Amino acid sequence: MAAGSQPGEPDRRAGARRLAPGDRPDATLEQAKDACLRLLSVRARSRAELAKRLGEKGFRVEVIEAALERFTEVGLINDASFAEQWVHERHTYSGRGKKALQRELREKGVAPGDAEQALSMVTDAAEHARAADLVRRKLRTLPATLDRDKAVRRLVGMLARRGYDQSTAFAVVTVELDEAGFDRTSARDAAARAKNAERDAEERDPGELAGEIGSDTAEQDDTAEPDDTAEPAATAGYASRRPIPGDEQAAIDLVRRKLRAMPADLDRTKATRRLVDMLARRGYSSSTAFAVVKAELSQTDL
Repeated sequence: MAAGSQPGEPDRRAGARRLAPGDRPDATLEQAKDACLRLLSVRARSRAELAKRLGEKGFRVEVIEAALERFTEVGLINDASFAEQWVHERHTYSGRGKKALQRELREKGVAPGDAEQALSMVTDAAEHARAADLVRRKLRTLPATLDRDKAVRRLVGMLARRGYDQSTAFAVVTVELDEAGFDRTSARDAAARAKNAERDAEERDPGELAGEIGSDTAEQDDTAEPDDTAEPAATAGYASRRPIPGDEQAAIDLVRRKLRAMPADLDRTKATRRLVDMLARRGYSSSTAFAVVKAELSQTDL
């Protein structure tokens, strides 16, 4: 054992071999629980992940099972919650599609039922919106001489590598190239048009955009109350907030209205998911939606 190593901890020296379960028979349950806590302090993990890591630290199988069972009883290990958190973060921040997320959850030992429930959080509309955001960003970096066919192949391939199915990838790429004016023009022209469109959206009157988006709220959002869009945007508690120009202000207004209609006992994770999904259905990018929702929820008791 290396100097300073404790029972149940792997040798950190360069070239030290990976331990097998039972290689440290003197390691105790308390040491296994401490090791679990250290692993969970880095990031959330599935039960299977923790079992594997504890085995690599040399704990006996019966000690590992006892530690994991205790953590499951107190709620520190919950594969269903882990799967939901994993799907949300990987889809929102890394742009992963459902196929990639399903594979990742399987590799982490999450049960099919828990994985399926977590993946149901990503609606078709949300997946299309996230894929479109990825395509728009990539479009601005394409070579100036690239023709449309090659652009399609490159963009569809990019989405496929991130776990989007072929039909979704092709549909999103086709729409985005058409909207960018990428026909027989160069990639440079298409990128310029995409950038101009974004700038135009940022400069639009917030009230005008809010009116357009709010007109279909009751139809598209199945959780909206009849008066979900009837109240004014500014309410007590928000009056001192600094206004954000452009379409983000309209997104803030939508989130505030929606918050007033949400059940009081709804937990923060579900509220975040519901609000981000609502904005995604209205065409907001995932980064904008999550930033707005996070800021607004920080002002509430959720």
